[in-house]
Amino acid sequence: MGTTLYFDLVSGASGDMILATLVDLGVPVEFLNRELDKLDIPGLVLKSIQLKRSGINCRHLTMHWTTPKGYRHLPDILDIIKKGNFNASIYKRCEAVLDRLADAEAAAHGIAKSEVHFHEIGAVDTIIDIVGTCLALDYLKLDSIMFSTLTEGKGTIKTEHGVMPVPAPATANLMAGFHVTRLDVPSELLTPTGAALLTTLGTQSLTSPEGTVTRTGYGCGTKEFDNHPNFLRATLIERQGTASPISGEAIDVLETDMDHLTGELMGNVGTLLMEQGALDVSWTPIFMKKNRPGYRLSVIAKPDKSQDLIDSIIFNTRTLGVRVQHMQRVVAQREEQQGTFAAFGVNEKSCSYKGHYWVKIENDDLAMVAKADKIPVIEAAERYLKEKGKEERED
Repeated sequence: MGTTLYFDLVSGASGDMILATLVDLGVPVEFLNRELDKLDIPGLVLKSIQLKRSGINCRHLTMHWTTPKGYRHLPDILDIIKKGNFNASIYKRCEAVLDRLADAEAAAHGIAKSEVHFHEIGAVDTIIDIVGTCLALDYLKLDSIMFSTLTEGKGTIKTEHGVMPVPAPATANLMAGFHVTRLDVPSELLTPTGAALLTTLGTQSLTSPEGTVTRTGYGCGTKEFDNHPNFLRATLIERQGTASPISGEAIDVLETDMDHLTGELMGNVGTLLMEQGALDVSWTPIFMKKNRPGYRLSVIAKPDKSQDLIDSIIFNTRTLGVRVQHMQRVVAQREEQQGTFAAFGVNEKSCSYKGHYWVKIENDDLAMVAKADKIPVIEAAERYLKEKGKEERED
């Protein structure tokens, strides 16, 4: 049970469109003005008006302030927000969004995050968009936030750094690991601020979750296009008796089926792919066309590594194609540590998941102990588990 906010990116998203959509869902502008006044930005006033987009009533926000000086560096901006004395959860959300945005800009310009000095994070309207959105999300008392495919346009844009392709480099960095759809619209649709807000605070789901729709809101900016509606839609959904959305990391699964490789080559390819950054590599026996026995190569990869690994698979196996599936995986937290077993120093993994804890010994060390004690590896494993269980009871 709970309330889910689902953003449907009909035409990208910017910070002001996200905030306008939340106002259309019922967050009072008076509440936002009262809270944003704590930022001590001279003359700041937020106003809401209705505009038509493709025949639909959409909320549009205008912002007015007396231009302040010095809002250029991340630490300065965080200090301004901290002085607003918002509750801890709001500040942490703002900090996470701004930190992710700064990381993206730093990577785009090839500098350290501490050296970031750029208009996107320093613009007052971006501060208002981020803080206002975090305030609005807190006001709505949500249980989860989700968003659709990230939509983006095409062409080029003019920035303080010169003419850049769409998506802007920072936006492209923020898109990594997420499903993206490019629209035939010659304009920037997804801004760095919009991408940072969604990918930091929400999880992606290509379809809206099941549940009862309680309200739908529409937000728009100033752009209008002849052949495409330009607004952001968000829906509040009450979910009863449905599972909570999975919170995991985005991965790609790369697969190809082959019947021409020898065992030696398969071993070499698996080793090479792991060295090149694959998270896992496995081979599964299968039967292919003409009843030929073959193997399916499956590779788990981080999305930003997928293309290089696909190239390597094709180059090193001579396969004619690779299937790609975008998925999420849930993993337990783990840390490597040193332990003792049967008077030997061994390498272990300390693991935890949702309040449950366990320790695993590295198999090579387990085999070493078994060989030294002249017992089967399975017996050494049984002794290890019994010994760890005794330690836990004593603790």
